Amino acid sequence: MMPTELATRLRGDRRALLAPAHIAEVCAGRVLRRGNPAGRVVTDSRELRAGDCFVALPGEKFDGHTFLSEAFARGAAGAVVCRPVSRNLLCSGAFVVRVEDTFAALLRLAQDHRRQHRAKVVGITGSCGKTSTKDMLWRVLERVVPTIGSPKSFNNHIGVPLTLFHLRPETEVAVVEMGTSGPGEIARLAEVVQPDIGIVTRIDESHLMRLGSVEGVAYEKSRLVAALREDGLAILNGDDPRSPLLRAATRARTVEVRLDREADWFATDLSFHGLGTSFRLQGETPVTLPHLGSHNVYNALFTIAAASELGVPLDDILAGLCEAPLSARRLERKQLGDVVVIDDTYNANPASAKAGLRAVAGLPVKGRRLVALGEMLELGPRSLALHSELGEAVAEAGIDVLIAVGEGAQAIAEAALAAGMPQSAVHRTSDAHAALELLRGELRAGDTLLCKASRAVGLERLVDGLAAQYAAAPMQQPS
Repeated sequence: MMPTELATRLRGDRRALLAPAHIAEVCAGRVLRRGNPAGRVVTDSRELRAGDCFVALPGEKFDGHTFLSEAFARGAAGAVVCRPVSRNLLCSGAFVVRVEDTFAALLRLAQDHRRQHRAKVVGITGSCGKTSTKDMLWRVLERVVPTIGSPKSFNNHIGVPLTLFHLRPETEVAVVEMGTSGPGEIARLAEVVQPDIGIVTRIDESHLMRLGSVEGVAYEKSRLVAALREDGLAILNGDDPRSPLLRAATRARTVEVRLDREADWFATDLSFHGLGTSFRLQGETPVTLPHLGSHNVYNALFTIAAASELGVPLDDILAGLCEAPLSARRLERKQLGDVVVIDDTYNANPASAKAGLRAVAGLPVKGRRLVALGEMLELGPRSLALHSELGEAVAEAGIDVLIAVGEGAQAIAEAALAAGMPQSAVHRTSDAHAALELLRGELRAGDTLLCKASRAVGLERLVDGLAAQYAAAPMQQPS
């Protein structure tokens, strides 16, 4: 490539900043072999296209360095490595940059890429509701302005930088989900993301194994709003008792959302029905979401607050909310023959599990309300107590049948019994397969079943098994 051609690319396409010398400068690395600039960054060799830069990430199960030959065979422009590279690969024609830590290099490259763009960035964190809020806001914004968002739930030290690499000169807004499982992770991600708007959906007991306590969770999540500039905006849940801590952590302007109480943005008169959830915005404007649950009303209020700050007219926001697709397996309503299954199997913590119960308890049903609940993971020393609290909540919600799935969920069943559920209404099963076999004989016409557990429990297999059963041949329902 001639120098003038390279200069033109650097001016017209900021992705061409992925030249080996620039990568080495940004990442404090060393160029082992020079070559042409790359067009984009990938960490999965299976997704690589000709001209990409492959960042080799070491891991417990897979080491990206073992896929360097495959990456170069697919036409990679170059690679960023943190381990020795064979002489054959160094002679392949692609550039190679050696760094101390490729995970750190990925973050530095993403931070550099973020600095090259003028897009407004909305960072979203919280104990639950991050992905649903991100999806709602993304879909509302992309109707009116060029917007990117985190694919699926790309919210960690790999997913966040990969999201930022989607920024283009024409992008006006980026919606970035930010998760954590240990101290310091949100602060580092916020340093990379440089958010203009920060949303904290809710603080609750999650990831207690590493964060220690709900106070530890609150401090970790507060690092997002702490990273906002003075001209930024923090959007908080005014019904969360820890919102004062978040307000104190930021120098940015704050707005709050609430249910049934006046705030900057609030909702009243909530009702659940077959089409989703209805409410009155600011106590006046009727809104219907195609999603179940009061927690989705919070998500909608966060979306309204952020989109309004970005200049989107309220009518456009509400139109977008009515059409925003539901995130997969998050209170997803599935009509299986004459039975309704509420698939909430994506993940679970105490707050989201109780929100699911409230949604099902408030939903008009023709038959009975059943719940299949599995273990909630990463709760540390509070695990037993929190599972017991959930069992009490099942009984208080008036659920007709409880299926506790797996050994870790037995405390839910015991607490539900202690809270007054009859023995005949509480079932214990070893795993999702056993729960499926039980439900094949338990479900009746008109029943509504909620399925909820941490992702590792695999309760989606229960839902998929029921779907397959009904698709093949509807069950014989007990009379």
